[in-house]
Amino acid sequence: MDKRGKVKRVFPGGNTAVGFYSFYDYIITPDATRILVIKGGPGVGKSTFMRRIADEMVERGFDVELHHCSSDNSSLDGVVIPQIGVALIDGTAPHIVDPKNPGAVDEIVHLGDYWNEDKIRANKKNIIELNQEVSRLFDRAYRFLRAAKAVYDDWEAANIEGMDFGLANRKADNLIRKIFGTSRVSTRVGKDRHLFASAITPDGMINYLDTIINPCPKVYIIEGEPGTGKSTLLQKVATAALERGHDVELYHCGLDPKKVEHVVIPALGVALTKSIEPHTYLPGPNDTIIDMNHCLDQKVAGKYADLVAVDRKIFFELFDRAIAFIGEAKEMHDTMEEYYIPNMDFDGISRLWERTLERILRYAGEQAAQTG
Repeated sequence: MDKRGKVKRVFPGGNTAVGFYSFYDYIITPDATRILVIKGGPGVGKSTFMRRIADEMVERGFDVELHHCSSDNSSLDGVVIPQIGVALIDGTAPHIVDPKNPGAVDEIVHLGDYWNEDKIRANKKNIIELNQEVSRLFDRAYRFLRAAKAVYDDWEAANIEGMDFGLANRKADNLIRKIFGTSRVSTRVGKDRHLFASAITPDGMINYLDTIINPCPKVYIIEGEPGTGKSTLLQKVATAALERGHDVELYHCGLDPKKVEHVVIPALGVALTKSIEPHTYLPGPNDTIIDMNHCLDQKVAGKYADLVAVDRKIFFELFDRAIAFIGEAKEMHDTMEEYYIPNMDFDGISRLWERTLERILRYAGEQAAQTG
């Protein structure tokens, strides 16, 4: 391959109002060529191991998905090479992953084989205390996120009172007709894949929409106040696509994972995205904007303007407080890594990386031979 592969960035899990929420089952299908579950403690090099594989495969022309960690967005929780059906996944807490088809599809790669157990055990007390403090900080963060969602629900309720749902239904129907034309329901049901495009991280709300939405030739931007039916519209489009046999990627809300915020239909080159704080999406010249505020009775909106202003202020105060706790948890985690990093045989891990890369390239060669 002469050109570099493309990189897509997503989050497989998120810090949400219901705690840590995982879509790890959707990282790759269970019948993959190979799934390597990476185990080991903090600071043992799991993320670096996976990133080096990703960088090498991109240079060789393979498209790669980087699955970022919501608790440290500079780290990786997984790497997928879709073309050859290979994934490397961090299998440690809070997203514990174990092989489902051991040997046949997946296996454990244990970086703990390369640590000095005696020296790490000498710091047992400190490691346990830091782990407990990390858990406490995340518990606090999740309590504030639950409170933020409760306030957001009140914000939504004020607008729902003034919604013309009949008009909202017509908007959804018109959009479905525009996207699918005369395409009819298929005997094949499409496959749905669920992930996060954005996450609540120590650095705030981070999204990678540029790698998910931008590559699509046709983009629909759904705008509107909370409670105006944006997620419902997106879900309706996703359902219509699945019924017509199209595979669909659904990207969920980082605060409320039950809600869909972005939909991609790869076969049609179509993406739909919500443009709301804190992840506004600037429209391009060929993008289509659908404003759900047209379905909102402005008299009702005016009646609740003061209430909404207070809700908005409280929401972001709670939201920012949660982010601060997640940031503190990362600092504790970074401190815990210091007990592992000096006691690792990184030369040994590097040799394991080289063997792993050779295996992945062999899978690529085998697949090329089969398709050739």
